[in-house]
Amino acid sequence: MLTLYLVRHGEVHNPEGILYGHLPGFGLSQRGREQIRRAAELLQERGIFQGLYASPLQRAQESARIISARLGLEILTEPRIIETGVEGYQGKPVSELPRPYMTEEPTIPGIECAASIRERLLDWAGRMVQRHQGQQIIAVSHRDPMVVNLLHWMGKGLEELPDFDLFPGGVYRVCLESARRAAEVEAVG
Repeated sequence: MLTLYLVRHGEVHNPEGILYGHLPGFGLSQRGREQIRRAAELLQERGIFQGLYASPLQRAQESARIISARLGLEILTEPRIIETGVEGYQGKPVSELPRPYMTEEPTIPGIECAASIRERLLDWAGRMVQRHQGQQIIAVSHRDPMVVNLLHWMGKGLEELPDFDLFPGGVYRVCLESARRAAEVEAVG
């Protein structure tokens, strides 16, 4: 079994309130750094970890560096755990995002669908189950990719995504025998 700790990056400095998606230049706010320091403390209490993976985006990399400094882990950049693709809306006000913006299949041009997000994260998680059998690892990612997969592992539908509580710096523990089957999921911080 693999024990995977999913960490949402900390709050982003975004005074303009735009949808930053994959855009560069969006790093953590002071509050975001503090959120990740608390997450790192919580993780330290959970024992020894054998891997720290992070999305390539700045906010996830900054979050991973804080965790790395606390736990003494090397950061491995993993593109499959990157933020939802929203190329059609990046740089625009968040208010311009369609509601609902996340659909199971590709029905909204310029927005990656849940099936695509789920597949890329499940592919990565499946490889991690094989590589880190019996170990604990950390992955620093983003809200929507995390929630899409947490709902899958909990056996719940996408309709629960808007109300799913996953705040910046939030941590979930997932015990995986197989990436594609239901799993034990626990909010830990």
